[in-house]
Amino acid sequence: AQQTPRNLFGFKDGTRNLKAEDGDELDRHVWVQPADGPAWLAGGTYLVARRIAMHIEIWDRTSLAEQEAIIGRTKAEGAPLGATGEFDTADFAAVGADGEPRIPETAHIRLASAESLGGVRILRRGYNFVDGTDGLGRLDAGLFFISYQRDAHRQFVPVQRQLGRADILNE
Repeated sequence: AQQTPRNLFGFKDGTRNLKAEDGDELDRHVWVQPADGPAWLAGGTYLVARRIAMHIEIWDRTSLAEQEAIIGRTKAEGAPLGATGEFDTADFAAVGADGEPRIPETAHIRLASAESLGGVRILRRGYNFVDGTDGLGRLDAGLFFISYQRDAHRQFVPVQRQLGRADILNE
């Protein structure tokens, strides 16, 4: 059974990731196809790596309710807001009693979802790192993010543009 790891913010990271055993989805989103370009690249993939700083001290002072709204999932179970299980489908159309979207428009899972990106998906892996402190006593910590995709310009770039525009997690 594949278990979803937790990042340094304490949230499960990669719940809706492509699964290694889903060959059709990997062919569609990860592996370069013969018609995509040079013959030598067929069956390969494009890798993007990023080192993302995470401000742990600030996050730890943020209320649980605000953390969950920023991510769009419950911290304990990893369920999409309004659901009960980690692998339940996120209902992006659901509204709360206040008439606001149950999963906020700026929530990370909404913005990074294939539903918000016209079906774009990537295979991603996140690895936590802690490299001591920064000289002022703050943790030098974060996520080493690696993604694999069939076409970085049509997959990774649109995801990053969308996250860069509206993802409150960037704060």
